[in-house]
Amino acid sequence: MTQDADLSAPAPARGLGRFEIPAAGAASAALFAAFLALPLVGVLGIPLAAVPVVRMAHRRGVAAAALAGLVGAAIILGVGLATGGGMSAVAMAFFAAAIVGMPVASVGFLRAGAEPSRCYLGLCIAGAALIAGLVAVSASSPGRSLESEVGATFDRVTPGVTESYRKSGADAETVARMKATLETSRDIAERYLWGLFGAMWVAGAALAFYGGSSAARPGPTADVARFDNLRVPAIAAGLFAASGAAFGLLEGEGRRIAGNVLIPLAALYFVAGLSIICHFFRRWFRFRLLRAGLYVLVSYVPLNVGVALLGLFDWYVDFRRRAGGGRTERS
Repeated sequence: MTQDADLSAPAPARGLGRFEIPAAGAASAALFAAFLALPLVGVLGIPLAAVPVVRMAHRRGVAAAALAGLVGAAIILGVGLATGGGMSAVAMAFFAAAIVGMPVASVGFLRAGAEPSRCYLGLCIAGAALIAGLVAVSASSPGRSLESEVGATFDRVTPGVTESYRKSGADAETVARMKATLETSRDIAERYLWGLFGAMWVAGAALAFYGGSSAARPGPTADVARFDNLRVPAIAAGLFAASGAAFGLLEGEGRRIAGNVLIPLAALYFVAGLSIICHFFRRWFRFRLLRAGLYVLVSYVPLNVGVALLGLFDWYVDFRRRAGGGRTERS
């Protein structure tokens, strides 16, 4: 795709005008507040909170988006302090600024001429570096680790869940199966917690970066950053294979480390496979609601495994180019 537009120049003012920056910040804060109110369900609001501000970055430039992000963080801080949050309010405001600021920075690299896929992958790497830093802090902190806290939470919840199943009239086999599922989930969450965080970041970064791009169209940078053009370099396949081999061959701490690397890479290849499916669905199905339903369908086991394999082998097969009509970024 050729680019004649100046990607570094903000789009001309339109729409909400001078109220667009505070409106984007308020929308971001509202979406982030869903996580604070309902942590289990509202976790989806974390990547969505970046979408209004990333949209601003595409349409008005990085400076305007940064200001909108600061407005959103200030709202989170103000609400937290008003409700007696103290230092936790400051931490939440910092977290809100970080999860919005990193996708905005990736749009800045896009405006500077970087390929959209590399901007997204850089966003994934930045998140991985942040998580690695949190791992180091958690390991060096005295007292109980975050992993043990998660395990303790499962231990508190499991008896109540199994008892509710028993009271609802479920047979003993169903209750036992549910208890075993929760215990397995506890072990996985405790052992591979940081890898699960990484997988959530990879998926959330795609939603923030490409979702904000989609919301900003038409626009010079938004039109370039299309999800159905996402490409993962071949070097990632080598890292995936190495971590998979280490996970299968090693024991103990080595296996745990390999698993925490493998999980986010598997999420990355699922996102890449989904972008390939998006490319073909956009060609075959014009009805957006039907496409959305199909995206949900392929996210379930075992179809999601096939989607990840599709993304993994794309570096070699190049499915979009072989099928004809595939586009390369900035070519």
